[in-house]
Amino acid sequence: MKRCLLLLLLMLLLSGSLFAQSRLAYMGMSALLPGSGEIALGNTNRGVVLLASEILATYAFFKTQQDMSLQKDNYKRYAFRYAGVPMDMPQNHYQAVQSYISSQDYNLYLEMIARNYYLITYYNPEGYEEFMAAESFSGDEEWAWQSEMHWQKYTDLRTKHQKTKINHNLALGVMLLNRAISVVDTALLSRKVNLYAQPSGFDGMMLNCEMRF
Repeated sequence: MKRCLLLLLLMLLLSGSLFAQSRLAYMGMSALLPGSGEIALGNTNRGVVLLASEILATYAFFKTQQDMSLQKDNYKRYAFRYAGVPMDMPQNHYQAVQSYISSQDYNLYLEMIARNYYLITYYNPEGYEEFMAAESFSGDEEWAWQSEMHWQKYTDLRTKHQKTKINHNLALGVMLLNRAISVVDTALLSRKVNLYAQPSGFDGMMLNCEMRF
């Protein structure tokens, strides 16, 4: 991955010297690889900081993506071994497995809620039957943890996966932010800016900024 980033940087720098050196060209370089536009404009220190930040964020993005895949496989295998959960269940099922020690406990809770709503409040037996048939777990969907220790271990595995997912999203956010910062920064640096002061009144000075596009 590092070789790909270095190769991309080299290509972008070469393209910056071959093509017309316009603001859009530099901004395009920064959008593809933050810091490259600044380096091409001669602001090496600023460009290196953004480039280093991008490399770290990119590494974190792909590393957490790999970790998430391994962690997901781990908690699925653990649930299959100690709770009888099939390996190909949807994510909302694994969340229910984390929240309840068995499908029986889940169904009992669901039945209590459904009775209060469909039978006591509105008295709709048909709605009650339809709701329970659609929302309760049965057959291959059933599970039961062998012990609370196994249930807690599974919860820890899921929590670790969720934290890794948060870090993955943060890395993606940093990558997007780097691009936004670098594009704006390159756009400003590629302008011809002239700052000068002139008298204002009898005892004042005015600072003027002239930008050429």
